[in-house]
Amino acid sequence: MNRLDAVRSTVVSTVQRWLPEHFIVWHRTSGVSNIRVGTTAQLMAIGGTALVATWLGMATMNMMSGQSGEIAAKSAELARMQARLVAMKSDSSNLKGVVADRAAAIEKRQAFLAALLLPNHDLTKLAAMLPRSGDIATASDLLAAPAAAVIEPFRKLESEQLAFVDKATTAADARLRDTQSLIRRLGLDPDRLMSASAFDAAPAGFGGSAIGGMGGPYIPVHAPVDAEPRFKGLFLSWKKLQSLEAALTVIPSFVPVKSYSYSSGFGVRYDPFTGMSAMHAGLDMAGSMGEPIYAAAAGTVTTAGRSGAYGNCVEVSHGKGLATRYGHLSAILVHPGEVVKQGEVIARMGSTGRSTGTHLHFEVRIDGRAVNPRPYLDASEYVLAAQHGAGTNVAVGPMVTSAL
Repeated sequence: MNRLDAVRSTVVSTVQRWLPEHFIVWHRTSGVSNIRVGTTAQLMAIGGTALVATWLGMATMNMMSGQSGEIAAKSAELARMQARLVAMKSDSSNLKGVVADRAAAIEKRQAFLAALLLPNHDLTKLAAMLPRSGDIATASDLLAAPAAAVIEPFRKLESEQLAFVDKATTAADARLRDTQSLIRRLGLDPDRLMSASAFDAAPAGFGGSAIGGMGGPYIPVHAPVDAEPRFKGLFLSWKKLQSLEAALTVIPSFVPVKSYSYSSGFGVRYDPFTGMSAMHAGLDMAGSMGEPIYAAAAGTVTTAGRSGAYGNCVEVSHGKGLATRYGHLSAILVHPGEVVKQGEVIARMGSTGRSTGTHLHFEVRIDGRAVNPRPYLDASEYVLAAQHGAGTNVAVGPMVTSAL
């Protein structure tokens, strides 16, 4: 029992050493309040943060898992449908009129669905490929057509195509809702991320970049007025999803330093120099001198040099009003105007400026206002998974077809 008590005492003293008691001074109109934050309260806060991050991760990873296998199954199914169409066209090669027109219309639908599966496709070209409402023959035309037995397989394939479109639309809408939910859990507005510049340049992952500094005329992509309604609905759902997932690239989700420990959080704290309460606009991440500092998201460097209390500082604009700051650096490896990729080394950790020791001061800013970076870092692996999923096709699973 004495040994157990000694172990318990060692654990308690270690925790108290790493999480010492803090006092927060809260200035109110009615006076000044001192808030004691003990070791137990800090442990409860850490546990709560871990639970939230786990919940966030489970929801996001469920959304992202299994897509590659489903996409492969969907591609294989379209290939089987294409082979059936070729065989049917060969069997009906001597027929003309309505039958030939119907085969051509179904083939056009197949081409659109196949293009939808391609990564990095061009929305403008995809819109031009949309099947038109007048392409498929009317019921009266079919009744007058010869060789009804030849028509029937085309009808079955057309029915399977439409079922495929309905499943793909449902899957796209579900993935859109999941992505919107993920963004809201980070305190961001999905509509804001999609606003204004959604299609004024090719989004990241689709032949372009979603970082700051883009320009050019706004050229919206519209579906033809006479496009088949169900195919048009699929196209519009995909267009909105593609825009939102491209906008994910502006979210600072890459942890800016690999080896660190938190030495100070975001919010009001005791200032280490004056001992007075003061607002701390970021997170302090302590580590080794010269530790590499990474860009949390792709963007354009706006500041790279000495900046008052920040010491050597780098600021990166990610577009949509989001920016990150990296302070107290020992070395700066980028220059203003330089475009950087997510995860690129931009600086080295140091203790320049108003600093008591080697660490990174990391800030996330929205429209110039500092926000708590902790939720972004806690959800890092899950947001990165969503970002890497941007540009992949909407998985709907295989369809059942019968042999001709």
